[in-house]
Amino acid sequence: MHHTSRLGTRLKSETLPDGRHIDEYPAQYQPGDDPIAHLVFALKYDGIDLAVLQQVFQALDPTEVAAAIDRQPNSKYLRQIGFLYEFLLGRTLPVAATIGGRYLPLLDPQIYVVGPVDIGWVTRRDPRWKIDNNLLGTPEYCPIVRRTSALAERMARDPRPRIESLIADFPPALFQRANDYLYLKETRSSYGIEHETPAPQRAERFVELLRSAGDEPFETLMEEATLTTLQGAIVDPRYAQAGFRSWQNYVGQTRPGYSSSQILHYVCPPPELVPSLMRGLARCAQTGQGIHPIVHATVVAFGFVFIHPFEDGNGRLHRFLIHDFLRRGGVAPAGVMLPVSAAMLRRMGDYDAALEAYSAPLAPLLRTTLDDEARLTINNPQEVEGYYRYPDLTRQAEYLCDTVAYAVEEDLAEELRFLAGYDNARRAMQEVVDMPDRRLELFIQLLHQNGGKLSNSKRGTFQELSAAEIAALEEAYVAAFGANAP
Repeated sequence: MHHTSRLGTRLKSETLPDGRHIDEYPAQYQPGDDPIAHLVFALKYDGIDLAVLQQVFQALDPTEVAAAIDRQPNSKYLRQIGFLYEFLLGRTLPVAATIGGRYLPLLDPQIYVVGPVDIGWVTRRDPRWKIDNNLLGTPEYCPIVRRTSALAERMARDPRPRIESLIADFPPALFQRANDYLYLKETRSSYGIEHETPAPQRAERFVELLRSAGDEPFETLMEEATLTTLQGAIVDPRYAQAGFRSWQNYVGQTRPGYSSSQILHYVCPPPELVPSLMRGLARCAQTGQGIHPIVHATVVAFGFVFIHPFEDGNGRLHRFLIHDFLRRGGVAPAGVMLPVSAAMLRRMGDYDAALEAYSAPLAPLLRTTLDDEARLTINNPQEVEGYYRYPDLTRQAEYLCDTVAYAVEEDLAEELRFLAGYDNARRAMQEVVDMPDRRLELFIQLLHQNGGKLSNSKRGTFQELSAAEIAALEEAYVAAFGANAP
């Protein structure tokens, strides 16, 4: 849980290094022994954790829940409890009272990133509880994103004006050259994250996939057939699948020296949950239209990789979905590559931390067995189902906001500046010595590798040049790159 309350001697609040909050309350805050009173206290002070609430509701007698609501039918928190009970368990409470009062939002938009109440011609207003359902998903899959101060600050940093200024500041032909290179860089980076080097044909297929981001009709993008086709386009044909997995998988590695022992990094949802989780994710993708585009990309793309519906290619498809939803959300203009995988690869520690922020709390909740053939079984699937269905993706949203910013400034902007400097250097250096193109490109490459100087060991490669000419070429190179000279 991200927020915990406990009894103490005085009011005290503490924020732990991992971002969790612990509040202490004096004895007069004690809600007593009534579990419903404890639920009201939790909603009031700790917020909404859908996975925890699902477990609590399953342990409660529905008649006791209904009786508490009947006693105070207009209570904000009891209305929330009633709505969430029926939402999470799919059971109708035997409430006799009529709920009155005005409609109230389920999630406080000051505390959470919320979804729309009306989606097209469909409303999510619940007349039974007088609740505006502004959750990001459905009972099958519903992430929570808390509007932390860190996330709010990042959401306020819109990368689009910076991208538009870069497009305006550089000639179209130069921008296109940079863009073409970044598609290839993004492909290599996406494979590089998984310690792979794609063969040329696979790299070309992935580049084409990236160029198609945002093209698939939204209604079919997250369907099993579409995602299966995408998976088949990026993996070795021998490992392409006919649909979502029907077996238990996990992310792990063999323990050194123990061929049958595995280090488990992440245990994926049981196969029987995958169809409903993916249906829920598809609905979540639709419900999230209109929320902050980077948060929208987060809940879909990170939701996908945590469900892990395929044996292979999940990571690359996860990063493709980031591109797709950034394009659909208008963050990346049509035809502009934001190399998020390159930014991820450059800061792998941050990427790993974002993934582990979800996987690490799951590990102690699981009871698993692993047989001699490394087949894993989750022995308590009902106890952990809620963790898979109702993830908190706040940390991942904060991370992706940062990653997009890095991709704009450290990849897109840097590549444009480099190409502009390169073109200026070529022109200036050709005025010093009219060298053949291949010789000039080699000279520039050697200068780039050595901080703008031709090393003594490489001077023999250009025996035809005098010391004065080499010095003039070096000076032209540094002048062309300016502050961006290596």
